[in-house]
Amino acid sequence: MTINSMKCVTPLKAEVAALCCLLACTASAEFFNNVKIPMRDGVSLAGDLYLPTNRAPRIGCLMTFSPYKATASDRPVSAARAEEWGVATLDVDCRGCCHSEGVFEPWEGRLVDDADDLLSWIASQPWSNGRVVTVGGSYPGNTQLACLRSGNPALVACAPSVITFNPHSINYAPGGVLIPQFFRKWHSGLASSASWDELARHRDRTDPYWAERCDLRNLSSAKGRALYQAGWFDMLGIDTFESFALMPAGSFLRVGPWSHGVNTFDKPDMDYSKVPGAAVTEDMEIEFLRSALEGRESETAKLPGRIQIFVMGANVWRYENEWPLARTVYRKLYFDEGFGLSLDAPKGAAGEDEFSYDPSNPVPTKGGRIVLNGGQFSQADVEAREDVLSYTTETLADDLEVTGKVTASLVAKSTAKIADVAVKLVDVHPDGTPYNVMDSVCRGSFAPGAETKLDFRVDITSYVFKKGHKMRVEVAGSNSPHYEKAKDAAKTRLVRGSSHLTLPVIPAPNSP
Repeated sequence: MTINSMKCVTPLKAEVAALCCLLACTASAEFFNNVKIPMRDGVSLAGDLYLPTNRAPRIGCLMTFSPYKATASDRPVSAARAEEWGVATLDVDCRGCCHSEGVFEPWEGRLVDDADDLLSWIASQPWSNGRVVTVGGSYPGNTQLACLRSGNPALVACAPSVITFNPHSINYAPGGVLIPQFFRKWHSGLASSASWDELARHRDRTDPYWAERCDLRNLSSAKGRALYQAGWFDMLGIDTFESFALMPAGSFLRVGPWSHGVNTFDKPDMDYSKVPGAAVTEDMEIEFLRSALEGRESETAKLPGRIQIFVMGANVWRYENEWPLARTVYRKLYFDEGFGLSLDAPKGAAGEDEFSYDPSNPVPTKGGRIVLNGGQFSQADVEAREDVLSYTTETLADDLEVTGKVTASLVAKSTAKIADVAVKLVDVHPDGTPYNVMDSVCRGSFAPGAETKLDFRVDITSYVFKKGHKMRVEVAGSNSPHYEKAKDAAKTRLVRGSSHLTLPVIPAPNSP
């Protein structure tokens, strides 16, 4: 461990002497690089500790807990924030990462024990007043969930963003379709290929493998409050509202038109970075954490709702207090003869429409809820393929807001024993350009000539299909490489009349 004072460099021979020196040296800033923090199983995690200039005898702490080389620098990462807030900062490597001992295994339940031990260690230090806040997005957001689940009283607030409470749902689509495009490389790079192969063997959510990885039992007794930020196009965001429902009292949720990160726009064809107000500042996060460190109620408690969502299409922020919204009217969108779509009741004769699937030439992924190149893109090239069915409504006479969870109930037949049915909800603009809104894939088991019913969640959104636009649903046998391809070629038939999507429609203000 090296100890760097912002005014001098003081070599010490032992860590014990260094830590004992902390209380006495209150006039100058100090940086403790690669501090070894003991865990209950004997493994030590590495952390970089920074103590600000002219600090009080006991101060709070801002912690980040990350697998992304938190201690790789020989300089303090958050010195400016520590000085401005008058708190310590501690940046810790997850076990098995950078300078920490042990083996990194994504999502494992032991992370909760490590988080608990870290919080207790901070609270026991001579400079600590026992109040800790945490910050970070993606997996460092997941470590904050571990801090919440630990129930440790030292945690007074956290600010996780673009996270998941359910790692199974970000690795598998309905029916056990693997989602490997991003996570195979991420998982294998931080852990190992063998670790990924083990995850890929456990497709069923009820498999014991997922028990500790999706265990949220302790959240009901969690300490502290959470500022949770998510994106409509974030790959980790499909369980955003189920996650928020489990967070402690005093928590606040904000969901924007972002990809994997607050204010992250992947430059899609529909570019929300150019929409005024779509990007936000750090002001809410800073106030939320500082008020907790100072023992005050957050300003978020005074807002009109505990949820703030960006309604795409209308392109406005709106406050809500529950999810799903109490005023939701669920309307069915039926597949019709002649590749039409109709709300509330099917039109025309019942029948079947066939699409083919060739594993050597799958329908390509274009945008959606993915990391890198996510968001809304023109689907014109996708719809031009012969293996994609496109069903379209008449031109909308009024705006139609869809806010909530969209589900699908499809009836199909297939020549393959195992086949996928991919759906995509699309907004067709007046100039004819079709932009994706959401998508999913469901894998089904089929018997020759027999109908199979597939009921599954498509996605969540808040989106206004504007007057003069049309709604469209694409149906295909693949969406690759985002979703794993089915093994065998197939000819699949969608049974109209009994197949539909269910839309959570929000009535316009003052409508019946």
